[in-house]
Amino acid sequence: MARAFELLVREVQEQLHAVFLKKSDRNPGRHVMAEAANIPWSWVAVTTTKILSEFPTGLTKVILVSMLELAWEKAYMKRLKGFDKNETSTRELDLYMHPKYSKWIKYMNHEFLMTRKIRMLCPPKTNAPIINRYNDEKLDRKHRIALIPPTENLVFMLDRFDKAFVQREFKHKVRDITPRQTDIHLWLKIIHVEIISHITTSANLDAEEKAKMSRTDIYLMDMSSDNQAVILCLYNDQTSLTPIFKRNDYIGMYNPSIYPPRPDTLELIFECSNESVIFLMPEKEAQEAQLAKINLTSMIEDDGFSCSDFSKKDILERDEEGFMNCENYTSRIYVKDLDYCMLNVTLLGKVVGLANSNPFIDPSNADRRMNRYALRIADSTGTFWRALHVKSINNSRPVGSMDVTLWEDSGRDSRRLKIGQYILLENLVTSDRHETGDTRVWYVNGSIILGTKMYNISLLNSLLTSNSLRSIVPLWHAKETKEDHFQIECTIIGWELYIKSSMDQFVLSSNQTTSSSNQVDFMELSIGDRITVLSHIGCLNPHKNRNQIECEFCGCQIDNDVVHVFRPKPGVAETTSERGWEGWVEWILDDGTSTCKAFGGEETLLNVTAYHFKLMSHRSQINLLDSVVGLPILCSLTGTSTSTYRLDQMTLLEPTQQECRDMLEIMDKK
Repeated sequence: MARAFELLVREVQEQLHAVFLKKSDRNPGRHVMAEAANIPWSWVAVTTTKILSEFPTGLTKVILVSMLELAWEKAYMKRLKGFDKNETSTRELDLYMHPKYSKWIKYMNHEFLMTRKIRMLCPPKTNAPIINRYNDEKLDRKHRIALIPPTENLVFMLDRFDKAFVQREFKHKVRDITPRQTDIHLWLKIIHVEIISHITTSANLDAEEKAKMSRTDIYLMDMSSDNQAVILCLYNDQTSLTPIFKRNDYIGMYNPSIYPPRPDTLELIFECSNESVIFLMPEKEAQEAQLAKINLTSMIEDDGFSCSDFSKKDILERDEEGFMNCENYTSRIYVKDLDYCMLNVTLLGKVVGLANSNPFIDPSNADRRMNRYALRIADSTGTFWRALHVKSINNSRPVGSMDVTLWEDSGRDSRRLKIGQYILLENLVTSDRHETGDTRVWYVNGSIILGTKMYNISLLNSLLTSNSLRSIVPLWHAKETKEDHFQIECTIIGWELYIKSSMDQFVLSSNQTTSSSNQVDFMELSIGDRITVLSHIGCLNPHKNRNQIECEFCGCQIDNDVVHVFRPKPGVAETTSERGWEGWVEWILDDGTSTCKAFGGEETLLNVTAYHFKLMSHRSQINLLDSVVGLPILCSLTGTSTSTYRLDQMTLLEPTQQECRDMLEIMDKK
């Protein structure tokens, strides 16, 4: 199934590339279409996953490619221009300027604004112009030309010809700014733009100040060598300007206000006030105007790390800060390609290890705690794992493994993952190199601030229920090739009940509904008591202690957030005789070529919750388990550390009308 997803993404990427090349051939003057043909693998993989999640069935490859084509056209133009651009018409409009722009209207005898591009959030018009009378000069201007009221959400765009203007107007350095200073003119580089907005439901403490209900932070750095970062906070409507600002572009801030430091950051914080004006210059223009930050690549190479320590060739050219931005990298990035100082990394891999939450507690403030989560994933080129100082997965670390940290909300989704499932990780970053003892290491991180997201490929229903996307394999072939994740069409031909105290021998089955051992007493503990367990609703991990206050796996308070679930088969490391009465059910599957055993999917197959199954009588539980025998299903199976597969997802097979007719005809002939 994972292999099918990889092939699907590769095939769709090639088809989209061909589509946009044809569009560029039909429009030879539009170079944008030719550039748009270079579609990143990461974008195709993530967008495909989102579409498969949104449409759980009925998708075809043709529909998928069409949806991706439209989505890429929109996404590419947004990346190129900052906003979606409509080139169908150009119209004149009148704009009232906010008083704070008066200086720039008169600047250099009005020459500054001549042919000047601006980006703005356009407020509603103050008039209702008659569109079809636009060119009728006999009509009053107010009846044919749109009139826009003043807005503060406006940015002046600069280019390489504005070098003298920048050098003349933006002379201050961050290190020289004082807390009470009001006259501030800074030329800064954008080093990070938050993807999310911080939302609060409470107003400011200052009742006279406008409530700041949403906030987006933009991290900036000036041209000095001390590299002191500052933050520009955009609030409420201002956050809609965020798509304009891109990493490595340059921003001129004229008279921003200084905000008191926040408890969650040490950086200097600026805000846009009624006197603030923002200028923006794209990275390429700044480099051509020699207004860009000095190239630090040579400094990074000479910072004490020898080239022999990291002889691997970079997959991309590093920017002037020494970073590799992988957002537009067209090929897939594998574990072997990872290196230090990488941004916007997207990885597809298999989960091979999970560990408990390992929270970080600020040494200077014990109340400040951040959860971090660990899991180890692998692809065909290597293995790495995500979290610092986690020892509960495995003490022996594979060659080529590396430490990665997922912080807070970005890692909580990983708590419902299972070993063997395939996931897609979007917007990871790698750190700079650090010395640890005699070795030099770097780490892979992810957080919601960076836009890190995780998608469980193994649970995409559309890959199983859509005929054109389904990839059914014979069970015997999957066994021969030792596939760890695949789809089969099979029939359930039986079930078996196991308990920990007798791992190698079932105690009940569809063919033997009486206990094979006198030591198993179903009067004291029913089947439901043995195969169901209370679990934390956040991760569905079984409770080891009823009085447990905090879930060790999630790092969250449990309270009353518990639910009954069917107990999964324990792994090799869990096969101790402790709590030997605990049990689980295994299904026997037959696809006509071979048979296998699998666990999981009880609620779907039995059509009853674990809680209600537990309340049933012993005979009713047996009858319900027997009712599943003979059921035809489509399912995806995942290999585990034991000889039994896990049912990750399934759908019941319903015969079509044609299949019913064929069956009736066969019966008539008999």
